[in-house]
Amino acid sequence: MNTRTNAIGTLCISLMLIASCSVFAQSYKVDWNSVNSGGGMMSGGGYGINGTVGQPAAGFTKNTSFLHWIGFWAGEVPTPVVVPTIAAAKLLADRTFTCVSGKIATSTEGDFSGSFYLEESNRSSGIRVAFPIGAVSGLVRGKSVVSVLGSMGTTSAGERQITACIIVITSTNPLAIGSLGMNNRTLGGGNLGIPPLGQYGVLGGTGLNNVGLLVTTWGRVTATGGGYAVIDDGSGTPVRLDTSTLADPPEVSDYISVIGISSLYKPGADRLRLVLPRTDLDISGY
Repeated sequence: MNTRTNAIGTLCISLMLIASCSVFAQSYKVDWNSVNSGGGMMSGGGYGINGTVGQPAAGFTKNTSFLHWIGFWAGEVPTPVVVPTIAAAKLLADRTFTCVSGKIATSTEGDFSGSFYLEESNRSSGIRVAFPIGAVSGLVRGKSVVSVLGSMGTTSAGERQITACIIVITSTNPLAIGSLGMNNRTLGGGNLGIPPLGQYGVLGGTGLNNVGLLVTTWGRVTATGGGYAVIDDGSGTPVRLDTSTLADPPEVSDYISVIGISSLYKPGADRLRLVLPRTDLDISGY
């Protein structure tokens, strides 16, 4: 089945319908549908579908500039809260059904188990996207432009996320988005909003919240353990690195620069700085 939309010039589409959406007692309203059609053009809701003979067709449009999908019936669900930015999504309550569009993928399907990250093209905010079932193929780090439909949530460490029902790769950004350089003390930042309606910062964090962003930081490795290393850039601010994705993790006394996602870990009552490198290529010595 081929699609024609009046707003999304889709270069690559990855659709993922996750059965676990029923856990949230949510599915998605379709403006019109045609089942076992005889082929040819069908129209409704502001766009057209060119269907093959006998192919079930379904479509949705809230606003054709942000979302369009075909080829399955998702049932009845609330209309999503459409937000213009990731920061606005983070201000929504857990379990709010929402849609964000036109954001840049900063990791691929295989970088982190069951999740990937998106951020704004201006690098103002980023967010974790969880996909508990299925796979998301075709993501290109820093270049895939993605729209996500799903439910807002929060990890046990306090990091906001979207549990995705549908992920659409709408286009490819010609220039790959780069990481944002920041020293150890800047990582994490202060609170965004008033959590849980917002994003928690880190213990002692000040300035803009950057949890979910792709960053570059650096320092001397002061400690290592199973699946982690700790670096300090001389400011006395320890930063934990998750090394579980690395085949060759850094060793104590190494001086390294690391690219990764600014995240949180919560070993007790406090939320602390965590960086998630994606592969060994994100670690370099200096």
